[in-house]
Amino acid sequence: MIAWPKLPPTSRPRAAGVAGPTGWLRIASLACTATLFATTASAQNAGPCVYTDDRGRIVITDLASDPRCAHLRSRGSFRPPGRMRVNFRVAELISLAHAAAVAQHVDHRLVESLVEMESGYDPNALSAQGAMGLMQLMPEVARQYGVIDPYDPRQNLDAGVRHLKKLLVKYRANLEKAVAAYNAGEGAVDRYSGVPPYPETRSYVRRVLYRYRQRVQDGALR
Repeated sequence: MIAWPKLPPTSRPRAAGVAGPTGWLRIASLACTATLFATTASAQNAGPCVYTDDRGRIVITDLASDPRCAHLRSRGSFRPPGRMRVNFRVAELISLAHAAAVAQHVDHRLVESLVEMESGYDPNALSAQGAMGLMQLMPEVARQYGVIDPYDPRQNLDAGVRHLKKLLVKYRANLEKAVAAYNAGEGAVDRYSGVPPYPETRSYVRRVLYRYRQRVQDGALR
């Protein structure tokens, strides 16, 4: 039981619901609620951001403050509300991405570059448009590939890689078209007979393929 301290007498009338044990408890409750709300709101734009630097080193930094993660903030990446976070080490996620790529006979360097761009290797990522998990699966794509939990890294990577493979087959291994379709949809690529003139999509394709070519070059030098 909480022993409330005796308050000194005062000649002023007490405001209802403010002074006294009940009033102080209410104030403390409101303060905790306000703090929790502020923390939750700020956390929506927080979280890990993972990328590979120019020397091929994996860098883990803060999504909210690092300018190199602006492409993730612009997509509205944040944690899904009301759900326990999935915790994996980045090395584990890279290994899972590699395995999913090998299983579908897709170049793992392309898959790793795409995951890096889509979510920064955050399996809990959720965009403002509703794209989920490591490979930012839209709900219709997740349903198409039988995904039960899109935040499960294995299910997400399996579906994302299978979808990427479908695009690579459709566009006859044209990387620009396949990557653009992953971002903007097949309809947009078909309509423009190539990368659509959307600034976000053009930047997306350029970034993914730049990282892919870096990985290819790094592998050739080893």
